[in-house]
Amino acid sequence: MLDGIDLLESIIGAELFNTEVQILLTDRGSEFTAADAMEIRGDETRRTSVYYCDPLQSCQKGSLENNHIELRYICPSGTDLRKLGLLDQSDLNTVISHVNSSPKEKLNGKSPIEYLEFLNPLLFKKFYDFGVTKIDKDKVILKPYLIKK
Repeated sequence: MLDGIDLLESIIGAELFNTEVQILLTDRGSEFTAADAMEIRGDETRRTSVYYCDPLQSCQKGSLENNHIELRYICPSGTDLRKLGLLDQSDLNTVISHVNSSPKEKLNGKSPIEYLEFLNPLLFKKFYDFGVTKIDKDKVILKPYLIKK
């Protein structure tokens, strides 16, 4: 997970990371045990704060669990992701683009990426430049064949 946080910071830059990623709320999975390294940069400056949900209380993570469910529509649990077609960052960007372009009832039919584009155009552009794009609502696919090669 630390590699993912480092990658996110490299994509959006330290200043934007400081503004937009003030808190990381997670469970106590083994991938989140390096809280100090996630919170503090190599130069000893604080980049975020990590907080853990109570045991067996995934509901405390809000809509994150719903995103996980949508990811599993495309990448079912127990599936060899390479055999499925998830081979590189470009493939992962495709998956993330579709999940974040899916309209949400709690967002009044808008998608998370539409909200991001409206609320923080700079952050939207950083993700767009990295390869995470907005997919037309009628073209969103949340099935494994999205990345099937």
